[in-house]
Order: sequence, then structure tokens, then C-alpha cells
Amino acid sequence: MITAITQGLRRHWIMATLVTAGVVLRAITIFAYKPALMFFGDSYAYVVAAQRFQPPNDRPFGYPFVLRLLSYVGDLNAVTIVQHIVGVALAIALYVVFIGRVARPWLSELAATPLLVDSYLIQIEHNILSETMFASLLFGAVLIVTKAELSPRWAAVAGAFLAAASLTRTVAIPIAAIFVGYLLIRKLGMKVLIGFAVAMLVPIVWYMSWFASYFGTFSTSDSSGRFLYGRVAVFADCSTVNLTKAEATLCDNSVPSARPNANFYVWASDSPVQALGAYGNKSDKIASSFSRKIILAQPLTYARYVITDFGHYFAPGKYTTRVDSPLGAWQFPTTYADPVASSAVARNDLAGNPIKPNIEAGPALFLKSYQGVVYTQGPILLAGLVLGLLAGWIDRGRRRWDGPFIALVGIAVLAVPCLTVMFDYRYGLPAIPLFMLSGAIGLQALLERRAQRASALDPAIDDELAVEQQPRHRQRQRRPAWVIATLTASAVAVLAAVVWAAPLARNPGFETYVSYRAELGTLGVALSKPEPVKNVPDLTEQKFQTGSIIATKTGAVVVPQRFMTAVEQAGGLVVFGAARGRETRTNYNSGLRYVTFDNGWVFWSRLGGARAVYGDVYAAWYSPKVRARLKEPTSDVETSAEGGAFQVFAGGSITQYANGSIKVTVNPKRPSTASTPGGSVEPSRPASATTP
Repeated sequence: MITAITQGLRRHWIMATLVTAGVVLRAITIFAYKPALMFFGDSYAYVVAAQRFQPPNDRPFGYPFVLRLLSYVGDLNAVTIVQHIVGVALAIALYVVFIGRVARPWLSELAATPLLVDSYLIQIEHNILSETMFASLLFGAVLIVTKAELSPRWAAVAGAFLAAASLTRTVAIPIAAIFVGYLLIRKLGMKVLIGFAVAMLVPIVWYMSWFASYFGTFSTSDSSGRFLYGRVAVFADCSTVNLTKAEATLCDNSVPSARPNANFYVWASDSPVQALGAYGNKSDKIASSFSRKIILAQPLTYARYVITDFGHYFAPGKYTTRVDSPLGAWQFPTTYADPVASSAVARNDLAGNPIKPNIEAGPALFLKSYQGVVYTQGPILLAGLVLGLLAGWIDRGRRRWDGPFIALVGIAVLAVPCLTVMFDYRYGLPAIPLFMLSGAIGLQALLERRAQRASALDPAIDDELAVEQQPRHRQRQRRPAWVIATLTASAVAVLAAVVWAAPLARNPGFETYVSYRAELGTLGVALSKPEPVKNVPDLTEQKFQTGSIIATKTGAVVVPQRFMTAVEQAGGLVVFGAARGRETRTNYNSGLRYVTFDNGWVFWSRLGGARAVYGDVYAAWYSPKVRARLKEPTSDVETSAEGGAFQVFAGGSITQYANGSIKVTVNPKRPSTASTPGGSVEPSRPASATTP
């Protein structure tokens, strides 16, 4: 066996060297950034979805499913290691499959090189993102469906791969049409086509039913309209269309050159889509209707943006424009967080608990420098696309059409985001293996055609070509179809059982951390893990630099530190209990904010600071009628030696006597015109009430 391995390495020494280089680069990345890199928004949302074990409304559940599965054997670091292994395996699979097509070894090595050493591919593999999984599943479906002899069972496996890719990123769903067209052109029979279609449709239909049980929509997402709104909002001219009142809310009247990119319109808290007053499927329908009207009214403008974004993937170098997603998110960081780049080193584990991130400065600087030089240039991708399309014409004698098919799949991977969202280098990374393979197929076709022309002039060359093109592997014994089906069904059942019982539990505090966009630095660094509050069941507090997350079993609230300081001075959460709602602005004073608790409220203003209402004074003040007249406190609670309490409010005061009785005094709305000798206004009879 050792001899066979040695001979194999000697025969494929260039590929072995490339694989070694790829492994070393990934090992440096794992050492440089522990436990993983996180993209603000998506990475955290995937972890939350894995904890909840329910479909997210804006992205499929495929990747969170894998995160939950991997939580059995490790944490975020295990996820990145698996993704790096998949990245290397993808390159090896391309090499093995392509060299099995009787391709020249150097051509297979050339096609596999970007997959092993491209710095942006290595960086995305180290992110808690779905791109590596999506690329491997889609590429696997492509490799299977282009087999020289495609049986119905292998067609079903390809369909299952494409279904899994679709449940990882929905961009794969429209790509299915290209697969079906390719199978029809190959004329492999209805059994092959049906096997592929059933294996793809069954998982997707089941998932859509599961999604509908949560969101009431038979779909994989209820956010497609919102994403399309982000695509058109950067150029939409509302004066050219007839909009409903709700649709008109989505208009941005600033000039297009001053508008932000699509991410703002899709995600920002002050985006026009947030002003609709509708949520879920309803808001998505409004955004979708608005977008369609804009596209029909401005088709040339829409086409210009789409074509510009699509062509951007094939341009030399790496750069972004005002309407693109920032490039920095896909570059190796040298600091823990970069708000501009929207990426950081993970500060939480898969359970949502805070951990200590680590960056090794030396390796990080090396990777940053390496990334500035070694990556797949856009013209290389363009060459792969063109050669793949030409392969159908060059190699038309065999009528396989593999090159055009793979090139079209790569085009779709790039085009769908351009049509529906925006330009982002992240969306282009899964297309690299596709264009490398299609380009290699086209180049091989050119070389074979040239060799055929030469053999027509010299018959001896034809004999050499025949020897070179002999199969490089023996025909494997085929297993019965029922064995494959049984093994696959058993594996799926075991995975489902394991994932269902995986150790991840829902973490309301972490969900709030994500929704509050604390990973962008809003709360700062965590100062503690979630800790139980003494004498208050099921209540935890996690302290951060600028506030706390107060969580119960059913939810959590972020409370800024300016409010928590007043809570701590009054006795802490033992006195106040759980927070009921996040910081809110009063309806009568835009500068006055408050946070409500089970047993008290805290008000804050820039000039007056924080004032808390709690205890027996809170019990008297809490009545809606009393609150409406007294409004916010203007002083802290003062206690007397006899055990009483007194607090002044904007509209009066509350006094608690030592015997437990309460007196609520309300200041008059209109002071009398009578003046005291000192010139002060003497109030008329104050309204008061005393309760036992």
C-alpha cells in the first residue's frame, strides 16, 4: 500500500504540492483566527437559527442544520476546520474527475489551482457562512450529472445534491432549469429525468411545508420582495410610476448618486421598508409590488445596473463602488472588529455564550499580504466562461455539451444576485470551481481538435493519442440500486435523529444580542457570561461595556448602562425584576427615554440623567391615570428615618408615610394669579389623594 501511495504521489507530484500548499495556508488561517470569522448579520443569524431549530424567514435552514449537527462534536473552530477540509476536497474532486476524462494532468492541475490557493476562497471558508457548503453541493451536483453514463439512481443523487444546495442558498432553485435542459439535450430517457426531478422536489416541497407551518407562506423565504426592493431602491424614480399609499412609503427622494447601497434598504433600522407598519409576508408583498413597478417603468436603468454588476465579476483586480457590498468583509482582518468591513472574530460560541477571541498578529499580517497578491482574477473567470461556452461548438461531435452547461450554471450563480440583490464578491466565489471546470473542458476540446487535425496528416500520432486516451481506472462493480437507496435513507434518518437531539438550546439573550446588532459594537465587549439573578427565578443578566442583556426563558431585553446604573443604585434586579421592553421614547418629550421592568420604571434624559421609580412609590404611580398626571420623576426616592419615602415628579409628588399610607399630590395645571410678597406664584389648592 505504501508503494502504491508513493507511486501515486510521484505520478501526481504537482497536484500533491498544490494540495500541500492549500493545506498549509488553511492551517495558518486556523492558527491566526480563533475560533472563526463572523460576517455581521448572516453569521450570527445562522447560529440563532441553529439554536431555535426552526426555519428563518429570510434564508434557508440548510446551513443552520449543519451547524447544529457539528455542535455535537465541536464548536465554531470545528465548523471552520470542516469547511477548510471541504474546500480542499473540492479541488481534489475536480482534479480526479477531470483527469478521468482522459485530460492531460497539467490541465487538471491548472483547473484545481485556484480552489487550493485563492485567498478569498480560504477566507470565506473560515467564516461562519454558507458559501463553502453551497459551492460543494452545487459542484457535486454538476460533477454527477455530467458523468459519461448517468443512471437513474445517480441522477437522483444529483437531484438530492441540488436540493441540498437550494436549501442552503435559494439561488440554486432557478438553476434547476439549466439542469433539466441539459438532461433533455443528452436524451438519457425519462427515468433519468424523473429520478433527478423527484429527488430534488421532494426535499424542497417538504421544507416549504415546514416553512408554511411557521410563517403561513408556502415558500422557502418571505423576504424575496425585500431583497428585490434593495436592488431597485438605489435608482428608483417614483415620479414615473403610479404607487399605492403603502408603496409610496418606500420611495427615497434623494438623488441616486447620494443613496446608499442595497444593504441599507434591506436591513437598516431607518430604511423606508421599516416604515411600512407591516411585517413578514405582508411587507414583502408591498416591497415586491413596488419593485416590479419600478422595473417595468425603468427597464433600461435596471438592465444597466444588472449588466454592470455582472461584468464587475470579470474585471481585473478587486474593487467596489458606492452601491456594492464592501470588499473588506472578505479580507483577512488584523483587528478584532472593523465596523466598515462588517466582519470580526467570533466572540460567542454556538450556544451563544461569550468566549475569548484570538488573533495571532504575525500569521494575520502574512495572510493579509498574501491576499493582496494571490486570488483568482476576473479575466481568468471570463476565459473559463468563454471557453466553456465554445466547448459545445468545438466538441459538437460527441454532443455532450458539458462545457456550455457548466458555464451556464456559473453564469446563473452570478446573475441571480445581480438581478435580485446587488454585487458582492461573496456571491461570486461559488462560481470559481464552475468556471475553472468549464474552461478546462473548453481548453481540452481545443487541444483534442488540434490533435485530431494533426493525426489526419500523420497516422502515427493517432496511435499515440489512442494510447494516451485509454481509461485510467478500472470499471467498478456496480451495486444494486436498492442498496444505495437503503444506505441513503438510513443515513438521512440517523442524521435527522442526531440533529433533533443535538445539544444546542435556545438562548434568548444571544438572540437579543444579534437583533440589537451588538456585534457591531453597540454593547461593546462582554464583561461576563449570563449569570442568574439571586432570588429571582429564571432571570439572568449578562453585562457588557455599555449595558446589560436581561433574559428570561421567553425573551431578553438590552438595557443601556445609563439605565442599569439607576437600577443598581436602587437595589438591582432583585428589586426591579425582569425588563419588559427596550429603551423607548416618551410620546410627549422626544428627549425623554424610559425602560420598563416588572417592578419599576427608569427614565433618562440628557440633562436630567436617570431617575428610577420603584417600590411602594411605584405601586402608587403605576396607575395609568396617576402616571398621566404625574409623568416622569424629577428626583430620586428620598427615605425618612421613620421608614417613609418621598419622590418628586414632573406633575406632582408621591409621599409614603411610616404607617404605610400613600399620598399622591398633583400640581395644578394653571397656577393662580395671586402672588406672594416675595413675588413667587402661590399654587391654588393642590389635588391630593391618600390611600391606606
